Amino acid sequence: NIPIRTDLGREIRRGFVTEKGKRLLSADYSQFELRIAAHISGDERLAEKFRQGLDVHAATAAEVAGVPLNAVKPEMRYAAKAVNFSILYGATPHGVANSTGMSVKDAAAYIETYFRTYPKLKEYMDAMVAKAKTDGYVETLFGRRRYLPEINASVYPLRQAAQRMAINMPIQGTQADILKLAMINIHRDLAGIAEDADMVLTVHDELVFEVPAKDLGPVTEFVTETMRTACELSVPVVVDAKAGPNWGEMKPVETSRK
Repeated sequence: NIPIRTDLGREIRRGFVTEKGKRLLSADYSQFELRIAAHISGDERLAEKFRQGLDVHAATAAEVAGVPLNAVKPEMRYAAKAVNFSILYGATPHGVANSTGMSVKDAAAYIETYFRTYPKLKEYMDAMVAKAKTDGYVETLFGRRRYLPEINASVYPLRQAAQRMAINMPIQGTQADILKLAMINIHRDLAGIAEDADMVLTVHDELVFEVPAKDLGPVTEFVTETMRTACELSVPVVVDAKAGPNWGEMKPVETSRK
């Protein structure tokens, strides 16, 4: 686990360097779990925000608060972002309160309004918990299963943990499946794009490559397009690319695809 959000973490990342004449290329899926959640749940309101290319956190804040998008304040966006991501892990009022600084009462009210805004997300969460209780497992879009015998445990913390896994696994597991498909496709064809380019690391929804500087353009185009098309979803899939001499000093790389 190499952190990126602290000064020390960023300094550590500068220690990951390339051979002379090469660059590190990082390609990662943008807000991938939320996009997969929109696809799996079938929530059109959430999906439409991605199709319009909106800032989904600001747009969610506007919807929940009932204000225009241009009236969303930074703290409103932060709260919406925290809820957007924590929902995927079976958010509770206490969990949202801890991550946003809200009171538990306000967090509970926010979650209730959130689910009125995205009702299909709530239906999905309830359906996954029910499936786990009935079938004993949940699965990804590709049919990979996770068995959850603890879902019917008499011990409350075990039961609650299994419910959170039932909600999250189909989303996070599908993300992992798609990333692996992309890795297989990239591995198959990468040498034909640049003989000396190597896929060296994966971190959650990010792939890292070591690429000859002269081949950076075509490799970036190939990698981002292959990742983007590894699986077709009902919402756009966006892949961001950055490159640099080390893992701590990377700048965005433009591709022809907008």
